[in-house]
Amino acid sequence: MGHEVVWWPAPRRPLTSPRFGYFVPSPPIVGVQEYSGLRRFAFAFLWLLAFAIPWEDAVTIPGFGTSARLTGLAALGLGSLAIIETGKVRRPAPGHIIMVLFVLLASASYLWSLYPEGTLVQASSYIQLLTMVWLIWELASRPLEQLRLMRAYVFGTFVSAVDTVYLYLSHKEAVYQRYAGAKLDANDLGLIMALSIPVSYYLLIQSKGRMVWIYRLQLVFAGTTILLTASRGATLACIVALTIIPLTHSRLTGRQRFAVLLTVSMLVYGAVVLVPSTSWDRLSTVPNEFAQGTFTGRTVIWKAGWEIFREHPFLGIGANAFRLVVSRVLAEPIRTGGSPPAPPAHNTFLSVLVEQGVIGFTLFCALLVVFALSFAKWLHGEEARDATLCSQLF
Repeated sequence: MGHEVVWWPAPRRPLTSPRFGYFVPSPPIVGVQEYSGLRRFAFAFLWLLAFAIPWEDAVTIPGFGTSARLTGLAALGLGSLAIIETGKVRRPAPGHIIMVLFVLLASASYLWSLYPEGTLVQASSYIQLLTMVWLIWELASRPLEQLRLMRAYVFGTFVSAVDTVYLYLSHKEAVYQRYAGAKLDANDLGLIMALSIPVSYYLLIQSKGRMVWIYRLQLVFAGTTILLTASRGATLACIVALTIIPLTHSRLTGRQRFAVLLTVSMLVYGAVVLVPSTSWDRLSTVPNEFAQGTFTGRTVIWKAGWEIFREHPFLGIGANAFRLVVSRVLAEPIRTGGSPPAPPAHNTFLSVLVEQGVIGFTLFCALLVVFALSFAKWLHGEEARDATLCSQLF
């Protein structure tokens, strides 16, 4: 049987953690709650799902889909049985309510969609993502389990990163002078790696021993992979992700600052040694594209998308209908870095605005605001935890 640390109410007297430099609440009274073997087994499949997401396209099952989908279905089945066994369901947070409304709107857009078949596919994807969020909420309620899922995602990025470096060394391009492993699109892979950077950094500053070197190596691989994909959008996202370093610098101990400096030095070295000049040449076009370019036709797509939005402002054209409708509006097909003739928006906010109108866009922005407020609350110590809890993980 597993055990859960139960946090009973205690006075919130600010303390400074000598290990993390964050403010943490006063030590609480600790109790023990047992978890069943079924719940632990369900969490194991949830861990595997998080691990498989960064390389899900690498393994596909004919007529079924990716291996991550199979793992997700197993996690859903076992998770549902574990929840039925306990007879308890956690109260949803405000963010969950907004997610449900967003998914319901996307599904309902089938009724007025200009591309009904695509809307059904997108609604199915949204439901799967919502299900994954619910499983994490139910099966990973403890900070310890949440950290384990973060580790799973970070470990999964090694698969696609190593494959990308291998393809580069083997001179096997995904598209012209760009490299992407695990059969992923170069832009998608770059964003997956950019998302892993703050997660890996967070785990790095809380680790010690051999685990520190694993996260250092992951950050080097993540940065190098982004540059090998030569994705300008992912590079900008990487720069934003790296702002976590100066934002947390004042909270780190001297030892942690040295570890971060060493990691950054390794990242720079890896970029200089491995990244070819062709990637640097493509990335160097970003300032000129901002000044007078079209970002390989993206601004043309955005203009066409805006015109479509003006015709369908409130309910939109239906989830996943952007590609098809924009391709009809454009005078001729535009290829954007290897994309098919029906181009994606390459802009999440515009895509949501056009497909789900002002109502869906409002829900989407509200969800981001809820996330930001939740993060701010955590950052100020309202939901911080004692260092000894994290030490159980490592």
